[in-house]
Order: sequence, then C-alpha cells, then structure tokens
Amino acid sequence: MVERVELGIDPLDLALPEGVLRSSTVAIIGSAGTGKSVIVANIAYNFLRRGEDVVYVTLDDSPEALIEMLKSFNWEVEEFLSKGLLTIIDGFSFRLGGLRRRVEGVVKEVDLSDLNRVLYVMNEVLEERGVSGRGLVVVDSINELMFRFELTQILEFVRSVRAVISKGRKVLTLVTLHTTTDSLRELAAHLVYLIDGVVDTRIEPSLQEIGIPLKQLMVRKMRGVPTNPLWIPYVITPDGIRAVDQSKLAALIKSRLKEAITIKGPG
Repeated sequence: MVERVELGIDPLDLALPEGVLRSSTVAIIGSAGTGKSVIVANIAYNFLRRGEDVVYVTLDDSPEALIEMLKSFNWEVEEFLSKGLLTIIDGFSFRLGGLRRRVEGVVKEVDLSDLNRVLYVMNEVLEERGVSGRGLVVVDSINELMFRFELTQILEFVRSVRAVISKGRKVLTLVTLHTTTDSLRELAAHLVYLIDGVVDTRIEPSLQEIGIPLKQLMVRKMRGVPTNPLWIPYVITPDGIRAVDQSKLAALIKSRLKEAITIKGPG
C-alpha cells in the first residue's frame, strides 16, 4: 500500500484531499510576496506536531531568521528544538566567517560551492536520526544555487535529492523557488517535468488592480494524487496559513468596486 501524508493546511488540503505521497519531491513556486516560505513552514509545523522529524536546509536566509519566523506564529519552536524534532542544515552562514553564531537546532553547516557535499550532508543527517518513511525535508530556497551553478547542475542536484531522499528514504521533500527573473522561470519550467509535484502561488492579478493583494495557490501537478487545477485563495494570519472566507472576500470586492466607481464619478 502506498502511504500518503496529510499536509495539514486548509488550502492545500482542499487541493489534495487524499494527501501527498511520502516519496515525493514537491516544489512551491511563485513570485516574491506570495508566501511560499510561510506555506512550507506551516507544513513543517504540522509534521512537528505529529512528532515527525523536520530537517530544514536554509540557503537564502539564516537559521536565526527561520526560527524567528516560526516563533512569530506562536508555535512551540523551543519544544521541537529541545526534543530534537526540528534540525537545521545551515547553508547560509558560511558567508559570515568570524561573525557566525551558534544557533540551537543547527546540526551541520554546508558551503554551497559543492552540491554533492550538500546532498551528502542531507542524507547523513537523516541517517543519523534514523529518518525513513516519515518526516519532512525542506530546502528554502534553490534560488541561491542560480548564483553559483549552471541550470543543468541545479537540475541534476534536484534530481539527486528526489532519488536519494524522496525515493530512497521515502521522505517528503519540499523545495521553494522564487520566480523573479527569466532564468528562474526557465528553471521552474524544467522542474515541472523533473519532480513529483508543483504548487504555483500568485497574487490574483485582477484583484491586485483594485488594491486587494489576494494570495492564491494552484496544484499544477502531483503524482499519484487526484488534484483540482483551480486557484485557491489563502491568507497569512498570526497563526499561519488559513483559507479565505469567501463571503468576506465577496463583500470586500464589492466595497472596493463601489469605491472605485464613486471616485471615478459620472461619465
């Protein structure tokens, strides 16, 4: 029997009613400001609450920033750290030299000059913790790799992560990608065919024009799971990701449209 795992977030659960295969690598893709890091953090929190290990690979921000973000949602971060459920592979602080600080939860530090070493350390940490057939790995984000490697090298790294971590260990792996340039959009286009799942995020363009920055996600692809290719609205609250109250959204849209008509005036 193929094991599926529930992600525990309203919008994603609406899109994935039967959960996600544990042996999947899934990319959360979108432009800046759509909440990708918060989405994966919320998923990680739900794994931690179930007592499953979460290994975070921080590439574009510091471990301190990650822990601060998790704490900002009033989650029991200290408890997860003390139990050893939340561990961090630091792929950011090698830049800091003597300014490095010890951060609780960081078990390894990696230099991004060697992608094979990064993959080795990821697998080593999972092996040391005996993580197989459970848990979650988060890589946030692979944008950092674009500054150092060719597109083919990055794709080979993601392919290897999928093979070793997701398929070999049956550990769900989430990677984030901020599509801010043409080269990053090209990387995203290749990922669609390379990995098991792709979740697109955006700020709804027509509503943005009237001053409503509504965040949406859509599951473009998810291997082995029935999906609904629809844009699903969500918001970031003090407690994490939540589905949008459709009646409140409709009232807000009507109000903004009324304001726009009033401002424009007759004729």
